[in-house]
Amino acid sequence: MRSALMLGSATLCAAISPAAFADDVLDNPFFKDSSTQVMARNFYLNRDFHNNGPNTQSYREEWAQGFIATFTSGFTPGTLGLGIDAIGLYGMKLDSSSDRIGTGLLPSSGRHTPGVDKAEDDYSRVAAAVKLKLSKTVLKYGEMTLNLPVYSTGDSRLLPETTEGFYLSSNEIDNLRIDVAHLTSLSTYAQSGHNAGGMTRADVYGATYNFTPALTGALYASDVEDLWKKKYAGLSWVKPIDDTQAFSADFRFYNQKSTGAERGGDIDSNSFSFKTAYSYGAHKLTLAYQAITGKGGYVFYTDGGNTNYLANYVQYAEFTREDERSWQARYDFNFAGLGVPGLNVFARYLRGDNITLANGSTGQTEWERDLEAAYTVQSGPLKDLTFRVRQATYRNSFSGDLDDVRFITQYPINL
Repeated sequence: MRSALMLGSATLCAAISPAAFADDVLDNPFFKDSSTQVMARNFYLNRDFHNNGPNTQSYREEWAQGFIATFTSGFTPGTLGLGIDAIGLYGMKLDSSSDRIGTGLLPSSGRHTPGVDKAEDDYSRVAAAVKLKLSKTVLKYGEMTLNLPVYSTGDSRLLPETTEGFYLSSNEIDNLRIDVAHLTSLSTYAQSGHNAGGMTRADVYGATYNFTPALTGALYASDVEDLWKKKYAGLSWVKPIDDTQAFSADFRFYNQKSTGAERGGDIDSNSFSFKTAYSYGAHKLTLAYQAITGKGGYVFYTDGGNTNYLANYVQYAEFTREDERSWQARYDFNFAGLGVPGLNVFARYLRGDNITLANGSTGQTEWERDLEAAYTVQSGPLKDLTFRVRQATYRNSFSGDLDDVRFITQYPINL
């Protein structure tokens, strides 16, 4: 009888243990607090250039399908938690030709010469970062996306940029976030390799403080080897007036000076923007002013495709040329008030003047008009599927003009 009981107990344990073990694993915060998502992004872009002169590309047009898979773990239990973040990127050509390359959606062969080289059929990259958590401080090492005012990876093409290095974020003090980073490479748009952007080292530090739920301030600085040093200050205020109205104001400032080999040019500039917005029900009106003073304008991209938090950085132009002054007017409308939730449109116009060019020419001008419509499915099996169409018309007094059209479809799949 005893042998039978022991045999029965062993059999029962063998049956239960794998399930119990699986439950224990899934209850671990590393897995319990994790998330996995695949973003399917379909992107069509064309640029029609005008008055560009002889022997220059007059038209760019490509269509591609991308997949962005992200895994964000929780942390193992204990005083020092361990976790991992990973991202897998895959892009596939749907349509392109040798004379239409260069949209930034797809990498191309050779020297990227239109009419000679061609877009690759596909490209991919896998990145991961290990992370440690102590109290309310997290240290990451590896490859990641990063969004700070003086170093921000871009995500305006098929696949996002990534950067490699150390990043520490601390929230030990209430309402204060401290950020410190040491970065050694940047993988830019339409690239499968590392350090494609030419950045070799960047040191970043700064903090964001919430003075009140409505008022937030930020101070940041960076030192990018052989390129430049940047300092940033920002202040944002949002004031709800009642259930249907709100007012916001936003001030942003950059100081930039070239250093070392000055591979980004001779720069010694100050840039600022001030933006206000008023919303009433489905309507929103935004006005902004931006000014650049000093030598060389405001320059970025080598330190991240989105390292420009100024108000007039829009679909095509940045309005950050030397001595440039620019203003913006924008109108948004949300169709939820008319019974179509998820549908939003906007129109904006920007104009810049007083531009000084590298050849010494002064008093130049540029303008851009943007139109955009986006719809997000609100329910059903295709909930969160987004369709977006964007059109930009850009003109200036000193070089070629262009028209830019983009159709973007995104569908997040949460696993």
